[in-house]
Order: sequence, then structure tokens, then C-alpha cells
Amino acid sequence: MSSFEERIVQLFKNHNIDFNFIQAESLLVTESTNIKMIALTKADQNSVSETKSISTAKPIIFVHEDQYISNRMIVESRLMSLLGKNQRVYARETTVSVITVKELEEFLSVNHLNVVTKGKFCYGLFKNNKLLAVAAFGRSCPIQHKGITYRSHELIRFCSLLNLTVVGGLSKLIHYFETIVKPEHIMTYVDREWSEGKSYKKIGFEVAEITAGKEFWLEPVGNKRFYTKDLPKNRTRIQLEKKGWRLIHNLGNIKLAKFLK
Repeated sequence: MSSFEERIVQLFKNHNIDFNFIQAESLLVTESTNIKMIALTKADQNSVSETKSISTAKPIIFVHEDQYISNRMIVESRLMSLLGKNQRVYARETTVSVITVKELEEFLSVNHLNVVTKGKFCYGLFKNNKLLAVAAFGRSCPIQHKGITYRSHELIRFCSLLNLTVVGGLSKLIHYFETIVKPEHIMTYVDREWSEGKSYKKIGFEVAEITAGKEFWLEPVGNKRFYTKDLPKNRTRIQLEKKGWRLIHNLGNIKLAKFLK
């Protein structure tokens, strides 16, 4: 078993979670009472989409080795949240306040797996003056749907503090945005490797689209991901592989939308 696989197994043991695992050439399947986790131990492998289609009563979560190495605390916090092992705070115990873009960026840089981003409308959930969760919405843009024009905003990011789940936090922040800004349409994306969008569906969002997976190249030093379009134009796949670069395919996103008009 690789050191990556050992750390995943130890994580479950440390939290007294009953699990079974099946070790394959490039997969470590860890199954608990709540989720089925697929640890991807090789970057270049085509079984991701095939595995996602397997019929199971449990959500399937994918953990890439490079992301685990680069953002171990964030990955483990998300896993523990899905397993119900994080500290829980109820949204009714919090208050919503506007936060600055700087506050948003600082919070995301520590607590979110994706790249830090900005927002036009930024809000935070506070308890005892401590920032527990944030949401960032984009500026309005017109969209057409079934012959009707809507003022649409994107929910760009929602994120909670590491090792903390704010129960009802997503709903509270979106409701606040709806009350203050009065959007006619809200859309957002969720990562298919981590979520099926259930939290959004519970508060009125519907699946609008399943986006195609993206292709990344992983550099041999530093575990940094690059889109293919961002690589030097004179680099061929064979040249990259000879230098130790590895190809990664993710599952893409689920686009969700909520109509308020």
C-alpha cells in the first residue's frame, strides 16, 4: 500500500469510522456507512467516469492524490463533513454581514480547495464575531430562458471554516442575498467529484446542465495543475510524459439554477 493509501486508511481509523477497502492497481475504494470514497492513486486513468456510473445508494467521492498532498487539511475537512464528523453549528445561531473582497480571499485561501476568487456581493456568517462561512455572488447579467429575460447572478463560492459544518448556512446566505439584491435567477456549479448538488436542490435549485470533464497536466515537482491550453505550445504529450508530467481528467461540474421570477 502506498503512503497516500496508508494516510487515507489512517484517517478513517483516527475518527473511529468503520470501513472496508478494495485495493486495485490505481484505485483505493474506501466504503463507510455514509460514502464510498475513490482514492485516485494514479493521475492518468480512465476509470473515473466509469466508476461514477456504478449504481450505489451512497454518494461517490473522488480524492486525487495530488490534491490530497497539496491541500490535505481541506480535503480531510470535506471528507469529515460528509461523514458527519465535523463540529456542527446551526445557522440560526449566526448572523449575516457583508464582508470585504480581501476578507473573502483570505478565508478562501485557507478553507477552499479551488482557486481563490473575487465576488461582487460578498457575505459572511458570524458567531461571536468569528467568521464561520462565506458566500460570493457575481454581478448581474441577462439570460434568456423559454423566451423570458432574467437578471441572473452566479453563486461563485460557498465555503465553511475548516472542520466545521454550518447546518443551514448555505440556505441562510442565499436567502439573505435574495432579500437584499432581489435577483431573478441564480446559478452555480458544484464539483461532480464531491457533490450531487443535494443541498442546492433542497432550497429550490434544479439541474440545468452537466458539464464535460476538464483535462489537466500535473507537473512533476510541486503538484501544480495546468490546463492544457496554458502549457507551452511546442510541448507534445510524449515530451511531457518523458519529463514526468501526468495527465488528469476530472468529472466536470453540475450546473444548477434557481428561478425567482
